[in-house]
Amino acid sequence: MLPQMRVEDLKTEKLSEAWAIVRSSGFYGNEDWWIAEGTDLIRDRGGVLAARARDGRLHGVATFEVPRRPNNDTLVVRMLLTFELSRSAPARNALLNSLKRIATKLECTHILLPLSGKRELRRAVDDYDRSNRGSCPLLN
Repeated sequence: MLPQMRVEDLKTEKLSEAWAIVRSSGFYGNEDWWIAEGTDLIRDRGGVLAARARDGRLHGVATFEVPRRPNNDTLVVRMLLTFELSRSAPARNALLNSLKRIATKLECTHILLPLSGKRELRRAVDDYDRSNRGSCPLLN
């Protein structure tokens, strides 16, 4: 049976809980750098999402930026990282579904995803933009 994932907004005081997963990305040299950038992102119209299993363990993290200009229709995902042992990728799919809900609520028509996981994202998002720009249109 696959673990059920709950996605939550990770608050500034809990960013250190995500360090074990974030460290694997190689984006951040140390935990303080991650916490500083995560704090700035949360404060400046963005967010950090965490996919948590029933046992309380984190299995994934996503960071995103909310469009700043009134006519910008793209939610920018800066990082999407998961630790999974299943091809069905429950943490990744839970994070992607939450990002899609956020984008829809903000009336975004696209989500810009990191290209490093493009192959996996194609499996999770059926309407992936095949032009290799990494943008997924949101279809209702």
